[in-house]
Formats: sequence, structure tokens, C-alpha cells
Amino acid sequence: MKRIIGFFTLFLVWFYPPLVFAADEHIPSFLNDIALNKDGTIQVIETILYNFEDNNRHGIFRDIPFIKTNDEGKRYVLDVNDVRVVDQQNADYRYSQSQQNDTLQLKIGDPNQTITGSHTYTISYRVSGALTYFSDHDELYWNVTGNDWDVPIKNVQTTVRMPEHFGAQQVHLACFTGTTRSSASDCRTSYKDGTVVVSADSLLPREGLTVVVGFPKGAVSVLEPMPYVSFFETMWGKIVLALLIIVAFVWYVVVPGIVIYRWWRYGRDPKPAMGVVSAWFDTPKTRMHRRLRPAETGTLIDEVVNTSDITGTIIDLAQRGYLKIIETTKEQFLLEKLPNPKDDETLLSFEEIVLAEFFKSANTVKLKDANLSSSLSSIQSAIYDQVVRDGFFPKSPQSIRTLYGVVAVLALITGNLLLALISFTFGMGMPRKTFLGASEAAVGKSLKNFLSSQHEKLAFQAKNQMFFEKFLPYAVAFGVEKIWAERFREIHLTKPDWYEGSYTNSLIFTRSLGSGLSRSFSYATTIHSSSGFSSGFSGGSSGGGGGGGGGGSW
Repeated sequence: MKRIIGFFTLFLVWFYPPLVFAADEHIPSFLNDIALNKDGTIQVIETILYNFEDNNRHGIFRDIPFIKTNDEGKRYVLDVNDVRVVDQQNADYRYSQSQQNDTLQLKIGDPNQTITGSHTYTISYRVSGALTYFSDHDELYWNVTGNDWDVPIKNVQTTVRMPEHFGAQQVHLACFTGTTRSSASDCRTSYKDGTVVVSADSLLPREGLTVVVGFPKGAVSVLEPMPYVSFFETMWGKIVLALLIIVAFVWYVVVPGIVIYRWWRYGRDPKPAMGVVSAWFDTPKTRMHRRLRPAETGTLIDEVVNTSDITGTIIDLAQRGYLKIIETTKEQFLLEKLPNPKDDETLLSFEEIVLAEFFKSANTVKLKDANLSSSLSSIQSAIYDQVVRDGFFPKSPQSIRTLYGVVAVLALITGNLLLALISFTFGMGMPRKTFLGASEAAVGKSLKNFLSSQHEKLAFQAKNQMFFEKFLPYAVAFGVEKIWAERFREIHLTKPDWYEGSYTNSLIFTRSLGSGLSRSFSYATTIHSSSGFSSGFSGGSSGGGGGGGGGGSW
């Protein structure tokens, strides 16, 4: 039984919170006065005594519908105006007025002040279009209290003042109580000297009182409500609706097909003249026969600039005499800038950016303590620009992925799951190489196959230290440096002059240099505060950062 009660309470809290949290609040008295005016309008005065008990509240809100629907489902607009709200001493209350769907909402009370106990609210307003005109009589059919109160109501009474004194046989009365569409009549009606009185003892939450008063025709002017015309029923609304339907059809049906078509037509790489082989001892080249750097080769293969590509660039620059890599402790690296070598070819733009960003404040930099987060995107963009400039891609792969990433996000926001899935799947593979790019990518993949191969038939190459160092930056860029170094494990190699640190054999050296340098660079490109905390924009999570605790209701 306790479990059943607990479950029922939880159900109420979850689905009907007002019934639970406002259980102590109630309306001891709801008095309503309606005057039928000769001009066809009605004047409504509601006097609501509301008891907040000990709950701290700002006041009440009252929803007054201004749309009514006939038996055919047609909607009509009631004109509600001349609104005033006063207290028991006839002093004006502070309130705000707004439209909520088809109702006029009066939010009564001071948002800067809370109240408790009982308070009286007198709301008056004039309504045009409230009366209904039939062939044999005119009629007031009016929901006095409304059926959306979340608290019980006691002592409900409405007084309807006729436009003139009719005989008792000329006035027809009915009343209804209960929830919406209830036909119960737990109420009383009376008529005397032009005044109708309807009362009910009590109403539960979500129950209301409705009165029907019929009287002779001709006593009031005919003031029909205006038909409700939504924006989409107007000419401009229909035009907008048609455009929205067209846009929706294009967005949800046509665009997913366009993405797939563009991938099929423009997103696939052309077939290169040379296929991928298992043993290739040279790097890809440009049209001018310049050998591609490690970062360019890595980008050409997978169409993405990774931190391993930039790590390979650091080693390549060290081999070419632009800097020296110093391992101070395990996986702690110091980079020292050297005078530019005289016999080296011209630096590429992304290499100039690497050197400028790394050594912008000093000629030595401790890599793990460097703040290179703002430099990473400029280095990546320069590498993408380089492979486009050399004719390997017609457009930057990153800009194409970004475009389809934006499309995918917009698709998710608009609920177009098909387009989101297609954009993520096909859009991320949309970057296309030129014929030159595809051909040289095959060379790069062949080189990667060679560097990651452990075939004995290639063991003779391991006796050449220059051969080991030549391809080491490429192996790091490809992420296969450990496999490449394993081939030289049993071969005695001297420590390179561009590296300073402990050196046991090629495998340990390469593991420390490749993996350690990559981790240090990745750490340097993560956003950190001056006190060492990581930003919430780079790996943030719920519960992260400072502070803690909780909060509650207003």
C-alpha cells in the first residue's frame, strides 16, 4: 500500500504539479456580475477572493479566452477591452497583459513583492461578440469561472442583469458544472425582476461553472463576433505557406539527394595512373618535382591535418637545420631555434608559420609549457592552402567538411535526421583530389606501406642510417614510426646531431621522439588558463569547473 501511495504521489508531482504544490491554496469565493448592454456588449465584473495560505506568492493570473468555436469548427474572435483590476478598496492592482495562444492572460501582482493569506481581486472587462442570436431568441452562453483553475473554488455565484425586465416565462435558464464537456448540473438558477442568479457550492480543480440565459429577440443590438482569420488564411499567408511547403520539400527530400549526387559526381577521387604498391622508396612530388614534406604527404593521404603531421614537420625542420630537439627528461622537450641553413631550399609558408609561432618570444621553447592553441588553426590552414596551391585539391578539404558539417547541424536542429546522417556520412568524404592529387596520394600510400612493412626482403635497407632518418618524419606523420624503428632495432645507429637526449637504440629513440613529441605538442595546443585549468570548450563536461551546489523554485 505504501508503494502504491508513493507511486501515486510521484505521478501527481510529475504530471500535475499544480495540484500538489498548490494543494493548500483555494478560492473561498468567486462572485461574477454580468450586465447585458443594449449595444450587444456585455460588462463582466469578477470578484475573486483568493487564499494563498502560508505560501509566498506574487499574486494570481487570470486567463480569459477571446476565441470561441461553433458546431462546425469555425472560430470567431471576441473583443475583450476596458480591462481593469482593483483590490477591496477599489485601488488599482499592478498587472501585466499578454496573449497566450487563444487567451488574454492577466498576470496580477508585484514581481518584487510576495504575499500570503487572503486577497481580493476584482477584474472588470467589456466583451463584444459574446451573445448568440437565434431565429426565436437571443442567448448568453458563458463559462463563468473557466475550467483551468488548479485550485478548488467555493461559493460560486454569478448574477446576470438583463437589458430590461422580462416576464419569467420569457427567460430560459440552464447551468452546468464539472470538467470540460461535462453535462452535470450541480448548480441552482433563479430569475426575478430582470436579474438572473446562478450559484454552485463548490468546484474541484479543473472544474467550472457555465450559465445559459435565453431572452426575447430585439432587446439588444446584433453584434456578431468577427470570424477568426489566421495569417495563413490571408493571401500573403497562403503565399508564405506555399513557399514553406516548397522549402520543406527541398530541404527534407531534395537536398539529401543532392548531397549523395554531389558525392557520386564530384566527391570521389579520380582513379590514379599508378595503384598502391607495398614497397615504394620515395615521396610524392609536385608538378615542379619538389618532394612533399611529411605534413603535406599525411594530409594528401587522409585529407586531414593531424597533430602527427605537424610533429613530423618539427622533426623534418630539425633534420634540415632550422631547430634542435632537446629531450630534457622523459617526454619533456625543449626546442631551440638555429640560424637558417644556407644550403636548404626555401621554407614553405606553413613551415615559416611553425617557426614563427614556436619562437615568437624566444629562441628556445619548452614545448609542453608553450601556449600554441591559437597557432594550431593557422598552421593547419596554411597546410591546406599549400596542398591546394600545389594542385592536389581544387578546394581546401577542411572548408568542404565545414560546409557539410554546418548543413548537418542545421538538419539536426530542424529535425531532418536523414539529411544530417547523409551530410555526416557523405559530406565528410566529399573532399576530392585532382588527378595529380590522386596519383601522388597513391605514391604516399605506397610509401606508408613500405614504412609500416616488416618484410625481411627489405632488411638490407636498414643498414643505412641516412635512409632511417630520411623517412622518420614521414613515419611520424603517418603514425607508423614504431614499426619503422623496429626494423632498425638490431642495427647500431649513432645519435643524430639534430637531437639531444638519451639514446639507446632506434626503437626507444623513435618511441620517445614520435609519441612523446606528439603528446607534448597536443598538450601545447590545448587551451589552458594561467592557473592551469582546462577550458570548458576543450573537453568540458557536466560537473566540471568550479562551484557546485543546487537551487530550487521561485
